[in-house]
Amino acid sequence: MAFENVPLREYFCLRDRESFSIDPWRDSKVYFGDQQLAERITRRIESDFVQPRGVPKFFITGSFGSGKTHTLAHIQFQLTTKFGEMYPTEPIYLDIAPLTSRERYERIHGRLMDAIGLNRARLAVESVADAMSEVDKVEGFLQSGVLPFGDEALRSSQANVFRNLLFGGRQMQLSWEWMRGRKTTVDEAQMLGTQKHLAEPQDFVNCLLNLGALHVKGTGKRIVFLVDEAEAIRRVTNPDSQAELIHAVRILLENTNSFIGFVFAIQAEAGMEDIGEFFEAPDIMRRVDFAQGYIDLNGLVLRVEDVEDFIRQTLAYLVDQRKAEGIIAAESLDTSADLFPFTNDGLKSISTHISDNPSRALPAAIISWMSNAAIEAWRRRLDLDRHQLVEESIVEETIFPEG
Repeated sequence: MAFENVPLREYFCLRDRESFSIDPWRDSKVYFGDQQLAERITRRIESDFVQPRGVPKFFITGSFGSGKTHTLAHIQFQLTTKFGEMYPTEPIYLDIAPLTSRERYERIHGRLMDAIGLNRARLAVESVADAMSEVDKVEGFLQSGVLPFGDEALRSSQANVFRNLLFGGRQMQLSWEWMRGRKTTVDEAQMLGTQKHLAEPQDFVNCLLNLGALHVKGTGKRIVFLVDEAEAIRRVTNPDSQAELIHAVRILLENTNSFIGFVFAIQAEAGMEDIGEFFEAPDIMRRVDFAQGYIDLNGLVLRVEDVEDFIRQTLAYLVDQRKAEGIIAAESLDTSADLFPFTNDGLKSISTHISDNPSRALPAAIISWMSNAAIEAWRRRLDLDRHQLVEESIVEETIFPEG
């Protein structure tokens, strides 16, 4: 039993992990799936930077397991590498769920602010303040171009709030809470120098966009929110709440907002026709160039050849194929390094089963079946003096365990 104490990682020459698995964030530099889709996403990001939008604003749609979170992670990688020098951004991931049927936009605003965080905001404020020649920081913020949104009362209030972030202590904390939407008392408002609360959806949006403008001024980077589980917005059914949300999102997607980007990932089992009325609203679709602003991940690995390409791509990433080649030669195994640990018939079997079952033709399902079959092959190592490959019979057994 030469392989009795050999872990799966070593047995199948995995590079840097203990199992056949893909982590959306750890493995974000590689896009697993249709490379034409990856190129479309790259082109969309680039075109948004050079069009009046000024910053990425579009939607990712797909069913559960289609790779929405991995796509967001890959977009983050692209923004910080490929586009990082020419179009500097600060990508921020957040899961927007859960939302209730009567959720107001104020709750979403609070989550966006929390994702930015007090420390990131304070550092941007300090950078802008350090470059000011004015002694009066409030006047400096008002004149520096970092408050382009909102009425005079909002802009003046937010200029005082930005100044307060420089002081620390209670003033800083209350100022941050004001930007999150907290209603201050009369005494607190006097201490902060604020003239109004954030009350209407447009106030919340303008406050956020002013913070985005300040962040660009202070750091040179535009914030891009990568919003996962955006289908939670469909759960908001109260008419007043819906009106608030669509009004706020419409403003955020306007070309006048070139400071903060949004990439929304929406679960939609049946593709575009299943994204919901909110995301299909004409004034939302128009702001992202209609269908051009919706990238559907469903149906990308339906054909046998699509599945095989996906599996080969995944194996090339996970397996040290030079080590595998040595094992194949030493043991005269009936496979090749680009397929290891699968045999050709094992690969074709899993590809055929997945393409015949469209509901499982998803990246998450493919990797799950690959992993289960590989584990079963590894379990049989005790009875052999050479590597057990993932053959057709093992694939069939793991796909249909009760067969």
